[in-house]
Amino acid sequence: MNNPSAESTRPQIVVLGTGGTIAGTATGDPSLPGYTAGVLSVDALLQGIPALSRLARIHTEQVANLDSKDMDFAVWTQLAERVAHWLAQPHIAACVISHGTDTLEETAYFLQLVHRTNKPVVLTAAMRPATALDADGPQNLLDAVRVAVQPQSRGLGVVCVLHGRVHSARDVTKASTHRMDAFTSGERGPLGEVDGDSLRLWRQPAAEPGAPFAIPAAEAWPRVEIVLNHAGADGALVRCLVANPALHPALRGLVIAGTGGGTVHQQLQAALLWAEQQGVRVQIASRVGPLRGGAEDGLNAVKLRVRLLLELGACRA
Repeated sequence: MNNPSAESTRPQIVVLGTGGTIAGTATGDPSLPGYTAGVLSVDALLQGIPALSRLARIHTEQVANLDSKDMDFAVWTQLAERVAHWLAQPHIAACVISHGTDTLEETAYFLQLVHRTNKPVVLTAAMRPATALDADGPQNLLDAVRVAVQPQSRGLGVVCVLHGRVHSARDVTKASTHRMDAFTSGERGPLGEVDGDSLRLWRQPAAEPGAPFAIPAAEAWPRVEIVLNHAGADGALVRCLVANPALHPALRGLVIAGTGGGTVHQQLQAALLWAEQQGVRVQIASRVGPLRGGAEDGLNAVKLRVRLLLELGACRA
């Protein structure tokens, strides 16, 4: 028999599904690596984790069901809108999102930059599909809910919970294609860890200058591309991108993944100066690791692109 008193005291959260390996199923022997991502619904994932019911009263919604390598602006916009919708409900304490690992860090940072409340938003994922003999998704989902319901999660912004660790959206990045513990927060390290039903925090996340940003309208997402500096980088790709009249929308920003401390080949540097004269905004990251200083402190190239997309979108709005 249900206990009405216990039912009323448990926090209410929403779990939004977007697909990924965590919702994948094996195409053959479950002990082998072959699988299809984004097959199972979020409801199916949660049914296999009965311990969730003692932590929270859970609402679910399937926002998408795709392999996260195929993430796009339309899904980002829909996901951000649904997060905002649910967190605006007084009875909803937090939001958990199941996602694929490939673009997890981009989605998390996008949501961080548009997030407008103190309520927690927690992303999680898995390195092995749901039908694997040693699937990591159920534990990661359970840990994500554990973090979401903790009072000290308020004000952390958007975090990612994977393999028992809590990472900030700004710092987290995928560092392995096969390890279960595939994500890192670099030199800064994770924000904390899951300890049973508790959350142990070691530090607070860095501030996000300029946030929250508005989400660009569907037709107003600017085009921002990433170019890698390398031996022999002569700038031809930059010149083609800037001068190509067939691009729609036209190029408005470039993120350069430079060598060392963000250095670029002298010929590429000349092309970038020319691109800026044509009205293209240029930002420099490093292919080695995050640079330090300013709003871009600690951002890799893909996250710097996310910030530039929103900055340029705001300029156009």
